[in-house]
Amino acid sequence: MTSDYLKRTRSLDEIYALIDKNRVDAANAAQATFHNDIEAAIAAIASIGAIAGARVQADSRVASARVLINAELAATRLLAEAEVQASKCANEALTKPREVVQAALLEIGKNTTMQLILTAKESVAKIQRDAEVAIKVLRETGAIAIQEVQALAATVTEQTMRAAELAAEKLKEYRKKTHTAEEASSDGEDLAHIVIKAAEQASVQLKEAIKTTLADINATTDAACAAVYEAAFAAEKKITDGQERASTRLKEALQAHL
Repeated sequence: MTSDYLKRTRSLDEIYALIDKNRVDAANAAQATFHNDIEAAIAAIASIGAIAGARVQADSRVASARVLINAELAATRLLAEAEVQASKCANEALTKPREVVQAALLEIGKNTTMQLILTAKESVAKIQRDAEVAIKVLRETGAIAIQEVQALAATVTEQTMRAAELAAEKLKEYRKKTHTAEEASSDGEDLAHIVIKAAEQASVQLKEAIKTTLADINATTDAACAAVYEAAFAAEKKITDGQERASTRLKEALQAHL
């Protein structure tokens, strides 16, 4: 987006040609040129912000969905493990003496409970890592957009002020054929001031647009990161609930055969 904007020609030759004919018209033309340039820059900056915002939001939704899906899978695996161990308990009860069965079931219950807790902790840790990676990417996307906006703004501001200075110098040039020295100096200084002022006002307008765009990018990025945090929290709870359900299922199986 920035490179496309900077490819535009920004020649003041037409304004310089106009200065030779009418300095007032030339000053007005310079004002219009700066205004149009700044409007184009503001549109480019707004586009950068919009694209970055859409990308951050899309990435946030994908990351949040992935975190929740992984949590669902982890909870399902926990319950499946509990079911496998419950089936093992049933087989032990059918094939071995009661006193042997009791010892075996207690060992199965102890080992499986520890394994369920460990697996749940590992799943939660992975969810947290995935969320942190996703948030880092979101922050980087926002930061890149901000850098692009700032770089474009700095270039446009510099070009605008430089163009204004050049136009102002042209307006202050002495013209013996149309003015006395005093008149030329006075008129030229007044019109040069108008041109410089127009460039300054255009730069202020650009700064306000930048401020708004950067605030929007930051707000969108913060909201996207918050959404991932919320998804991670919900995912952790899903895993914890899954571990509790799996433990309950295991206890029920043990109690049925003790």
